[in-house]
Amino acid sequence: MNILEFSLLICIGSFLAGFLGALTGLGGGVVIVPLLTSVFGIDIRYAIGASLVSVIATSCAAASTYIKKGYTNLRLGMFLEVATISGALIGAFIASFLSIKALTICM
Repeated sequence: MNILEFSLLICIGSFLAGFLGALTGLGGGVVIVPLLTSVFGIDIRYAIGASLVSVIATSCAAASTYIKKGYTNLRLGMFLEVATISGALIGAFIASFLSIKALTICM
């Protein structure tokens, strides 16, 4: 696979992840992590890290649209964000100690 094919497949997969994430509220990692690990053979830890970085941009874009339309309860969102950050920190800490096989099974 050459760099053009790789870039095109990543672009299409990322577009689908962003579209699905904004439409359903699912994180784009539901699409990106399996794509990177299964199709491209990327180590799951790198796939998770790349997915998290890309989901930040997707979430900001979708959230700004929902806020403009008035569909967002900011108080509830801030409460959820505090809990989400706590869970993310603990999850990332634990993931750093797990084997790749254990992480793959959890996915």
